Amino acid sequence: MALIIGNRFVIRRPCETGNFPGRLPIILGRGRAFGSGEHETTHSCLEELEKIPLTGAAKVLDVGCGSGILAIAAARLGAAKVVAFDPYRHAITTACGSVMLNGLEDRVLLYRGELAALKDKNYSLIMANLYGDILLGMLGELCGKLASGGLLLLSGILYEYAFDIKEKAPAYGCELEKAHYLEEYTTLIFKRGRPPSP
Repeated sequence: MALIIGNRFVIRRPCETGNFPGRLPIILGRGRAFGSGEHETTHSCLEELEKIPLTGAAKVLDVGCGSGILAIAAARLGAAKVVAFDPYRHAITTACGSVMLNGLEDRVLLYRGELAALKDKNYSLIMANLYGDILLGMLGELCGKLASGGLLLLSGILYEYAFDIKEKAPAYGCELEKAHYLEEYTTLIFKRGRPPSP
């Protein structure tokens, strides 16, 4: 059964049909990766993502992409380039299938690996729906890959880690824009300021 999320998205399987005027379809294939849209963290990320203006010049990074649902959503909203990666083979296999089902092979670039292997910077938006302790450990790297004025959308954060992430982010040049507290988890949005003048 198709899943309606926020004001913009409808999540469905390839075999499901229906008319959803005004909604952006995200077609997900079967697989073993996280990210069906049903979990509160993915749901929250999609709701926040649809509020972020993504022009054709927007460059997006999806960290730990799982099924590819957030990467596909960003491309549907207009991002010109979405880089998505995951360390797990089954996640990349699942995401690759879903990207092809959505016809977005030219805009969503997938690779299997870790954040440290990615040398590119100046992303308009970075998304990461991971466990809070993992996010805390990579927060400096994530903030460092944002362009000035870029946004960091984080979720999967249990309450006990939310405080630490909010406290630590300003040291890396990112200020809290929004905190959305869910039933068990937290979704946080940060904005990277301009670097200080020399």
